[in-house]
Amino acid sequence: MEASYKNKLFSNFIALSIVQGTNFLLPLLVMPFVIVRIGTDGFGIVAVAQVVMIFLSTISDYGFNLTATRDIALYKDDHVRISRIFFTVLTCKLLITASLLFLLVISFAIIPVFYQHFTLYTLGFTYVIGQSLFVNWFFQGKEKMHYITISTLISRLIFVILVLLFINQKEDGNYFLLFMGVGNIIAGLFSIFLAIRFFKIVYYRPLWADIIAEFKNGWQITLSNISINTYLYSGIFILRIFTNDLTVGYYSIAERIFFAVRQVLSVFSQVVYPQICQLSLKGKIATNTFFKQVYMPFLFLVVAGCGLLFILSPQVIYIFIKSESAVPVLLLRMFSFVPVIVCLNIPAYQLLLAFNKKKIYLTILGVATIVNITTNIILVNYMGSSGTVLSIILTELFITTGLTIGLYKNNLAGFIRP
Repeated sequence: MEASYKNKLFSNFIALSIVQGTNFLLPLLVMPFVIVRIGTDGFGIVAVAQVVMIFLSTISDYGFNLTATRDIALYKDDHVRISRIFFTVLTCKLLITASLLFLLVISFAIIPVFYQHFTLYTLGFTYVIGQSLFVNWFFQGKEKMHYITISTLISRLIFVILVLLFINQKEDGNYFLLFMGVGNIIAGLFSIFLAIRFFKIVYYRPLWADIIAEFKNGWQITLSNISINTYLYSGIFILRIFTNDLTVGYYSIAERIFFAVRQVLSVFSQVVYPQICQLSLKGKIATNTFFKQVYMPFLFLVVAGCGLLFILSPQVIYIFIKSESAVPVLLLRMFSFVPVIVCLNIPAYQLLLAFNKKKIYLTILGVATIVNITTNIILVNYMGSSGTVLSIILTELFITTGLTIGLYKNNLAGFIRP
C-alpha cells in the first residue's frame, strides 16, 4: 500500500476520532460533575431517556451511514450525482425525523414513564433533530472527515459549558439531553454548510422516485442498526424493570465508559469502509494487503487497550463516583472483553456490506437481537446487572461467529486471507 494513502487513512482516522471523541468523551468527562449534582439515580433516569433518543436517531439515520456512504464513495467524482444523493438523503432524514416527533407525541399518551418525564423527553428530542442534520455519511464517502472536526468540537464544548453553568440540582437533569441536542444541531448545520461550500454541491430538488428508492435501499441496514442498538441498549430497560434507578445508574456509568472505548472501533470501520468498497472491485490481493497492513495492527492495539482497561477498572470507576465500588468495577471489567470480540468481526462485516450481502447481515443481527433479549431476561433474574453485560458478551460472540460463517458461505473468505 502506498505511503501517501496510509497517511490519508491515518489522517481520516485522527479526524473522525476527534469527532467521535468529542461526541462521547466530553459527555463522559462531565459525568462526574453531573452525577454529583443530580445523583446516581437521577443519572439513571437521564440514561434511560438518552437510550430512547439513540433509538430514534438510529431510525432517522436509516442506514445512510453505510448505503449513502457507499454511493458517495463510488461516485465521488460525479458532482451532479453526489448533489442528487446529498439532497435526497437529507430530505429522507428530515421526513423520518418529523414522523418520529409525531410518534413521540403519541407515546406521551400511552407510555407512563414518558409522560412522567415529559420535559426530559421533549427537550431531549433536539438530540434526534441534530443527528438528522449531520452529513457525516457524505464526508465519510468523500474520505474527508476532517471537515466536520472543528464544528463538532465547538458544539461539544458548548454542551460542556452549558452543563457546567446550568445543571446545579436534581431537577436540572432535564436539560442534559437538551444541551447535547443543541450541540448536535450546531454541528449538523455547519457540516451541511461545509459540504455545499467546499464540494461543489448544487441544489437538487429531490424526486419522490429517488426518495422511495433510498428508503428501499436502506431498510435492511436500518433494521440491522436497530437490531444492534436493541441488544446494546435494551439491557438498560430490562434492567430497570427488574431492579431500580440506582442499579441502572451504576450500570450506566460502566456502559458509558465501554461505549467510549467501542467508538474507536466505529471510527476505524467508518474510515476504512469506503476503501474496502473500492478495493473489493480490484480483487482478493488488494483487500488481503489492506487487511494485513491496516487491520492486523489495529486489532493488536485493541487487545492491548482492553487489557489495560481491565487492569485499571477500579481507578477508572473512581474518577466518576469517587469510590471503587465493586459492582461498577466488575461490570467494566466484563465490558472490557467486548471490543476485542467486536473487532474480530470487522473484516467479515465490511466485506459482506461491500458486496451488498445485506440480507445475510440483517438475518444474523435479527437472530442476535432475539438471543440478547432472551438471555438478558433470564440472566438478569439471577445475576442482576452482571447478567445484562454477560448477555451482551454472548450476543457479540454469536454475531462474530455468524458473520464469519456468512463470509465463507458466500465465498468471500479469500478476501481476508493473508
